Amino acid sequence: MIKTCVARLLATALCLCAAPALADVDRVEVLERIPLAAAKTFGNVGAYERIRGKLYLTVDALAPENQAVVDIRLAPRDAQGRVHFTTDFVLLRPVDPARANGRLLYDVNNRGNLTALAAFNSGSGSNLPISAADAGNGFLMEQGYAVLATGWSWDIQPGGDRLRADLPVATDAGKPVIGRVEGEITVTQNTATASHVGIGALAYEPVKPDDPDAVLTLREGPYGTRTPIARNRWSFGQKIGERNVYDPALITLEGGFRPGFIYTVSYTARAPRVAGLGLAGIRDALLFFRFDRADKYGNLNPLLDNGAVPPATVLAYGASQSAQLLQSMVYYGLVADGRGRSAFDGALLKAPGGGKGSFNLRFGQASRHFSPDIELDFPTDWFPFSTSPQVEAPGTEPRSILDKATPGPRLFYVNTATEYWARGASLTHTAVDASADLAPAPRARIYSIAGSQHRIAGPAGATTLAHCLNPLDERPVLRSLLLHLDAWITLKQEPPASAYPQLSDNSLGKLSQYVEAFPKIPGMRTPSRYLEPPRLDFGARFAEGIMDIVPPKVGKTYPALVPLPDKDGLDKGGIRLPDIAVPLGTYTGWNLMNAATGTPERLARFDGSFVPFARNENERLAANDPRPSIGERYPNRDAYRAAYAGAALDLAEKGLILGADVDGMVERAGAFYDRLLAQKVSAESCSYLFAAK
Repeated sequence: MIKTCVARLLATALCLCAAPALADVDRVEVLERIPLAAAKTFGNVGAYERIRGKLYLTVDALAPENQAVVDIRLAPRDAQGRVHFTTDFVLLRPVDPARANGRLLYDVNNRGNLTALAAFNSGSGSNLPISAADAGNGFLMEQGYAVLATGWSWDIQPGGDRLRADLPVATDAGKPVIGRVEGEITVTQNTATASHVGIGALAYEPVKPDDPDAVLTLREGPYGTRTPIARNRWSFGQKIGERNVYDPALITLEGGFRPGFIYTVSYTARAPRVAGLGLAGIRDALLFFRFDRADKYGNLNPLLDNGAVPPATVLAYGASQSAQLLQSMVYYGLVADGRGRSAFDGALLKAPGGGKGSFNLRFGQASRHFSPDIELDFPTDWFPFSTSPQVEAPGTEPRSILDKATPGPRLFYVNTATEYWARGASLTHTAVDASADLAPAPRARIYSIAGSQHRIAGPAGATTLAHCLNPLDERPVLRSLLLHLDAWITLKQEPPASAYPQLSDNSLGKLSQYVEAFPKIPGMRTPSRYLEPPRLDFGARFAEGIMDIVPPKVGKTYPALVPLPDKDGLDKGGIRLPDIAVPLGTYTGWNLMNAATGTPERLARFDGSFVPFARNENERLAANDPRPSIGERYPNRDAYRAAYAGAALDLAEKGLILGADVDGMVERAGAFYDRLLAQKVSAESCSYLFAAK
């Protein structure tokens, strides 16, 4: 547990010395306050409560710290020049603030969904945590963290207790703003209707739903020729019975959408939200919870009742899209106010890959959808850690993501192997031409988790994939790294050295090198392509956040690289969990679609693969599997458990997992060994991967 007298003294000093409230939270409205997990006691910290409410925010449209928000001056303003908007919030806090650790952990919701309890506590993933299952193993609570989440995106579908922000619409001198937008559709089976926006997202309204200038095209592959589809063959919405029900997020196509093609819709839309206010809203919400005792109406900061003091340290956690949002806040300089106060001191960015996100653009959306073959929304014209980044995109000023946030937060980048295959992660630490490694900046660390997939796999599996899902669980690493990030900031303790695949040690390379080194596993197809993100030209005003060329012109690709494998097909570089160091099979960060999807060569967007070793030498020889069998590696179960425990203890000594996690990991590994030994390698079912409940 990380608790220090220094942190408490700092918090007390902040409480006593803070100037009158100047944060841009006008009003905080508490809607609900209830005990978490039936007032269960979490270690020495005790019980927690959950507080749910709404924040009413204002932003000065002319203030220098807000000028990075695209279209801020087109937002409606009051007589004082302020822009108004609201956002939901959920706060988990110790009932007894004297037992808290003086830290606030900000959970960047993903498409409105909470992520921190699932990531660090192995919780159930509820958006309104209440039960013991929602709290999971209680890790964050036992450490004493307060956990806050707020809405930041306008395009989240209502429902499911998802967090949303009501962001204003940009207008030009009272006239509606219009512009071209696009979305892409890929399907895994024939369907008459499909969504062209991201997961669970709303869409911008067309100026005219039946606009003849709206275009739907199809192409084979990301760089294929776009063939227009006759306008009278498609419409916005879906058919229910004989009636077409209008919905701008859905398109119904005569003859239906077919697997194997990429469909692109582009149309003139109206009423863009000032999407970048979502980033400013996060900043201002954190400044309020961190520095202000009350709102402008005298309502108490919910974090500070019962004698509590402001948090001395604020950490942020985001996964996938949410991690890209955090790095966008840093990139745009939207992490501090006009008084130089920082919203957060450090951030753990899990699985951001090499992309940005359309979080701060005219007609921007949190859930913008591009095909899996062009995962990066926009050109990779910045690099998080290069001290001298190189960029080839014309008209782009090369610089680091860290330039506008000085001194700025400390950052942990934690990518899974999938991000190298499907999200261009190598671009964050290599030269643009992939000729050399680039060192991390002093206030950043890069970690990759060898052989892991983008998301934690569950027993439901995925019927569209060629291979079984990858069951690797990287959450023990996340727990340890969170405490290291905390200690780096609060105790000035250096974290573990960066660990990721590199050219210099031959653990990072080209696809051809990967395929040549990968073992010839019977029945396992290897990728023939992966994401090499193209340069996309959206027009001369893209630097201002305005897209004039839609769809964009597609230029040459960036040469992304992938982790190289050892003789068992396991990634050589990065953090190698005991499951990789003492393996029972081959874990990869990639998976392929199966033939039924019509795109058998396409990489899965989020999923990796697992193929077990043969149980014994006879089965291995019969299958012609080049990898030594489980029996050839480990004489018996006890030998395997001992080897696994040794690898886990070694990782704990390096500070990359917690000692408290070792016993549980060993137990789960033993149970996995038992399931594999009861499983015939030739079996097609993947059910053995997960313990029955």
